[in-house]
Amino acid sequence: MYGSFAPIHSGDNSESFKNMDTERILKLYSDLGRPITLMEIARLTGLSPRLARDEIQELAARGKLKEEDGFYSAPSAGLSAAQRKKQDLLLDVKWRKLARLAKRLRFAPFVDLVMVNGSLAIGNVNPNSDFDVLVGVRAGRIFTARYFLNFIFGIAGGRRLDDEKDSSPDKFCFNHFTTKAVFAKPPFNAYRRELYRNMVPLWGKPEIVREFFRANAWCGVTELAAQNLRFLPGGRNCVGRFLELSLGGQFGNLIENRLLAPIAKRRLAAYLSGKPKEGRTVVSDAELEFHFNLRYEKRLS
Repeated sequence: MYGSFAPIHSGDNSESFKNMDTERILKLYSDLGRPITLMEIARLTGLSPRLARDEIQELAARGKLKEEDGFYSAPSAGLSAAQRKKQDLLLDVKWRKLARLAKRLRFAPFVDLVMVNGSLAIGNVNPNSDFDVLVGVRAGRIFTARYFLNFIFGIAGGRRLDDEKDSSPDKFCFNHFTTKAVFAKPPFNAYRRELYRNMVPLWGKPEIVREFFRANAWCGVTELAAQNLRFLPGGRNCVGRFLELSLGGQFGNLIENRLLAPIAKRRLAAYLSGKPKEGRTVVSDAELEFHFNLRYEKRLS
C-alpha cells in the first residue's frame, strides 16, 4: 500500500518536471543536509554553468541563498562548508567499506543488479549511515533471492537487522527488491526524482543496469549512468552459478512457490502489522518494499 500523500507527477516525461529551478534545488538539498556547488546546481537543474551562476547571483541579491567557500544552501538551513567537506571524506570511507562487502554478492543466485540509493548516493551521510540498496532480481525468484541475500550478509554481520534509526552503520539495508516489471513505479515526485537519478549501480549485469535506467528516464537519467566508475560489472562465482543451476527449473519453482513465498508472506504480514500505516510497503511476487519513514518524501514533495 502507498502513503496518503499525492505525487506531483502523473507519469509523463515533461521537461517541467525533469528540471527544477535553482531555488527549489537548494531547498531540497538543504533539507537533506547537504550544501551543493555551482557545478552540482548546473547538473541538477539542467542549466549551463553560466546560467546557473546568474541564478545564484540573483538569489543571493534577494537573500535566498547562503554561500561559503563555494558551497551553496538555503539561508535557514544552518549548513556550513565544513559540514560538506566532512561529509565528502566520510562518503569516501563508506564507499570503500561498501565495495568490500559487495564482493559477497557473487554468491547470491538470481540477483541481476544492485543499486545504491539513499544517503550514500545523494551524499548526505553521517557516521551512522547504513547502505540502502535496491535489488533487482529475476522474475519468479524474488523470495529465493531475498533469503539467500539475508543469509549471505547476515552470517558475517553485514546486514541491518532492525528498523531503528542509526542502529546499523555500514551494513546493507535490503528494503527494496524489484523485478523488471516494476523497475519504474509511482509515486513520481520531487524527492524520488532526486533519489532515482542519483542512484549508483554497484553490481550486476550491465545490460540490465542499462534497462533499469531506461525505465526510469522519467527522472532525467539516461543509460549512460551505467558507466559510473563505481559500478562492478559482476557475475556469480561457482557457488552462485551452482545455486542458479540447481534452483532455476521446476525444483526451484517448487521451492519458491510452495515453501519460501508462503513462509515469507506469513512472516512479513505479522511483521508489518506492527509498523506505521503511513509508510510504503509492498509484498508481492514482483516486488518487496519496506519504507516506514517517509518524512523527507512528504516534506519535499
